[in-house]
Amino acid sequence: MKKLLICFTIVLGLLSGNTRGQQLSDEFEKNKNKTILAIFAHPDDEGYVTPIFAKYAKLGVNIQLVVVTDGSKGVTAHANIEAGDALTKVRKLETDCAAKTLGINPPVFLGYTDGTLASMGSMATLDDKIDSLFVKLRPDVVITFGPDGAYGHPDHRTVSNLVTEVYQKQGLASSNQLLYVGFSAESINQITGLKTDTGKWFKENIHTTDMKYLTYRVPYSKENYELARNSFYCHESQFTREEMDDLWLLLGAERYVYFRPWNGSAKIHDDVFE
Repeated sequence: MKKLLICFTIVLGLLSGNTRGQQLSDEFEKNKNKTILAIFAHPDDEGYVTPIFAKYAKLGVNIQLVVVTDGSKGVTAHANIEAGDALTKVRKLETDCAAKTLGINPPVFLGYTDGTLASMGSMATLDDKIDSLFVKLRPDVVITFGPDGAYGHPDHRTVSNLVTEVYQKQGLASSNQLLYVGFSAESINQITGLKTDTGKWFKENIHTTDMKYLTYRVPYSKENYELARNSFYCHESQFTREEMDDLWLLLGAERYVYFRPWNGSAKIHDDVFE
């Protein structure tokens, strides 16, 4: 009788595993034609949302990261790399590394110089390039900064502005939503134990959004979080490992990535495709 029970348990386990495997296969098949287009200003800006990149990539979603600037002015004391072409090359390789770690498409680099995006010359051509990306990729969901630019960086705010302009002009038939990355004061304020000046600076300067507007609250798993953190470790020219760990305390305050939808929503969503 005991042997029979053991055999029965094994069979149930195999059937359950097969069922789960089939479910994952079906979900992957369903998602393989969905596209998320994420547009950010600098190499490493994607770190804000990489836990859900990891989540949706595993589910079969096509994720395209676009980096607008070349990263050429992101000089740090610990990396000791001069501004210019050498730093651009390093930051491109770092972003390639991050994308590969996450399992998303190789990033697209638009090549604008750091700190110039708010100029008329940059804006005049950048909106055309964003327009072309929308037409080419026909994304289901577009993700970018909110108008706050995360912590007020002019390049961040300019990217948010231009992505919004092009999105609302296009009236994208393919797209369900334009989502702005948001941060809740409740999450940020509860973080303690930051060890670096960089971590403390971000906690004090990050711009937050009232929770009533952050109606897209997308959960992610511990596995997603760890993979995302490993991808952020690729950006060695920008942060020391201790600084990165502090930033991940801030980003991982809760198991959610928050978004504010461009056209508003009173309903709470846990999926960017809703």
